[in-house]
Amino acid sequence: MTEGNGDRTTRVTLDVGTAYDFFTSLHVLFEPKKFGVRGSWASGMLARLSAKSRDTLSRPMHLVSSPVHLIPRLPEPRSAETLLWHLAQRDPIELLQDLASAWYLRECGCTSILSDVAERGRWTEDDRMRLAEAYRSGMPEKPIRDEVLTEALDVWADAEELGEAYLAALRDYYDVFFQEEEMRIRPAIDAAGKRIAGLARTLDLPDLIEEISAGLRFEDLPAAAEYILAPSFWITPLLLRMRIDADRMLFVFGARPANDSVVPGETVPDGLVRALKVLSDPTRLKILRLVAKKPMGAAELARSLRLRTPTVLHHIHGLRLSGLIQIRMPDEGAKQRSLFALRPQGVQTVMTMLDAFLDASDRTAAGNEEDTASANGG
Repeated sequence: MTEGNGDRTTRVTLDVGTAYDFFTSLHVLFEPKKFGVRGSWASGMLARLSAKSRDTLSRPMHLVSSPVHLIPRLPEPRSAETLLWHLAQRDPIELLQDLASAWYLRECGCTSILSDVAERGRWTEDDRMRLAEAYRSGMPEKPIRDEVLTEALDVWADAEELGEAYLAALRDYYDVFFQEEEMRIRPAIDAAGKRIAGLARTLDLPDLIEEISAGLRFEDLPAAAEYILAPSFWITPLLLRMRIDADRMLFVFGARPANDSVVPGETVPDGLVRALKVLSDPTRLKILRLVAKKPMGAAELARSLRLRTPTVLHHIHGLRLSGLIQIRMPDEGAKQRSLFALRPQGVQTVMTMLDAFLDASDRTAAGNEEDTASANGG
């Protein structure tokens, strides 16, 4: 699909493969609350790993939580096995550099500083100061904590040993969990790819992004010659946006069916549970009523509700997880903040899910009654 965007022409590419979920599933398991997943279940899945693998995978989490920027350059098929083979071809330091070399880190000079630390096998206070300044220049809107800087420097000072251990831990994760999980989620990912391919023929790019992200609306998409859209079962209902290089943007979007759950065998859909929890909270209901009247920013909502802005943003995240609000992203570089509006189709989806769930329960109950009657000679 090719689309005009102002004075430039962009290409939209669909990239389908389970390798994206290999990384996003790890991110979800280590940060389940962020994705609305039960922490106890996530801990149980991680407990399948050896203690050494769990520790190794958690150490560089701030740097390599979802290094999906690697996947578009992989050969077909974009599977976990292909990904692990590719990573195994790198020496340990190159492996860590591959995983942690997101475009914004390369552009602001963070990667070169960390590579110097890796070569020396130690870091200095000067390295910390340079890294902090480079990060601030590359990501001014996201302040970095001192402890995160220290953790990054410690990781790279131990890059050679950690690179080997990290690859072994990824293989352990594949063997004890993801190999089986990959078979479960592949049909849903393939189906999402076909659905989005159909939508891409009829929707403009901003409308397509809003559809696949369940409510994220860009007033002006970041400049790029190519937008890569990749479905992910595990990241649902959120969207991961990442610049791969100066010309390409990657959008990893949620592809789990509304009536499905990230927990295998769970009979109640994740989306329904999240939505009902959200709708049981009076503050979130008030937010929905306010943004149903007009789009509002977090500060305006905070004033209306007499709450602190961080508290409002916490509630907004819950509403976002449930697909009940639209987030209108400002133009890139603009001073104005995001605006929030009611997403009517999200409300309708919740009602449809509840109706379908109750209807399925009724059919199961009726079937059980018929079986009982037959057993009793009815």
